[in-house]
Amino acid sequence: MRQGITLLLLLALVAGAAAAGEGAPPAFPHEFYGSVTIDGVPAPAGTVITGVIGGRECESVTTTAPGEYGSSSRHKGANLLVWGSAEQAGETITFLVAGTAAKETVTYTPGERTRLDLTVGGSGGSSGGGGSGNSGGSSGGSPAAPVSSSTPERPAAPATHVGKASLPTTPAGEVTASTTIRAADGTGTLQIPEGTTARAADGGPLGEVTVARAAEVPAAPPGTTVAIALTCGPAGAAFDPPVSLTYTLSAEEWAKIGDPATLSVLWYNPASKAWQEVPATVDLATRTVTAAVSHFSIYALAWTPTPPAETTTAPAATTPPDETRPDPGPQKSAKETPWALIAAGTLVVAGGLAAGWCYRKKR
Repeated sequence: MRQGITLLLLLALVAGAAAAGEGAPPAFPHEFYGSVTIDGVPAPAGTVITGVIGGRECESVTTTAPGEYGSSSRHKGANLLVWGSAEQAGETITFLVAGTAAKETVTYTPGERTRLDLTVGGSGGSSGGGGSGNSGGSSGGSPAAPVSSSTPERPAAPATHVGKASLPTTPAGEVTASTTIRAADGTGTLQIPEGTTARAADGGPLGEVTVARAAEVPAAPPGTTVAIALTCGPAGAAFDPPVSLTYTLSAEEWAKIGDPATLSVLWYNPASKAWQEVPATVDLATRTVTAAVSHFSIYALAWTPTPPAETTTAPAATTPPDETRPDPGPQKSAKETPWALIAAGTLVVAGGLAAGWCYRKKR
């Protein structure tokens, strides 16, 4: 009995050590999405894409739209997940598109989420059979050897375009690289981030965008003044989510605005022939106003002038007559001769003389 229990314990220890040596998968996979082309054209819907690490095929995804797999939005479609052990971090991942090796490779980084556009050139090399294409040096019908790519996974931000720019999109209209377009006079800048869905008026992917100072501006709403009006084209283009349109004011233009709190961005609705306000933020430090734009039209930066303060001159104060004071009646002129006083004085003098004369007579 004791020998049997000891043997079972030894077997359990050996099995545990073997399991530990195999290495458990990381908590998070390396996640991929992007465009996929075969022979220069978008891969058809139903194309199977598989990630390979250490000679082992991982999970696969099947495209549901031509020319793209997964999505930059976590709410749209399933992305390609590549699982590996912790010890495999830093190893190279290769990709199979319909069984043929893609030209692009990536270093395995658990937990990363990477946009990777996959391309397959040539018609041969498929392990799934079919035709005798050029395998690029590989023997028979085996997949072509993956080509190491020195291109960084995330390209540097593109330079700002002036006036117009081509918009890189997938066949479904998803922007594949952030694009910035500035008006020629520098008054407005349009920023379209990567992952934005941009569609033309006919519903297809948007290929080009333009930004310019508006040549003709409809009359502004009563009580408002238009500072800058921009025309964004082509008309009818739509974006999901909205993109950013930023106005930049010079120091002189900013000084004309009395109260920055009255600044607003309006778009002209040709159907109703009226201006409508769109959400916008004001940055006092940079003298910029940024609006969220979901479609193209004429957009105007407007402000409400502050009426000048009215200055009134108070009338000179006058002393109202005192109604409680009795009317003194007609006043005598200071130049009028006081005959009553003269007469009284004369009588006093005459009385004095008479009294003196009587007194002397009695003596």
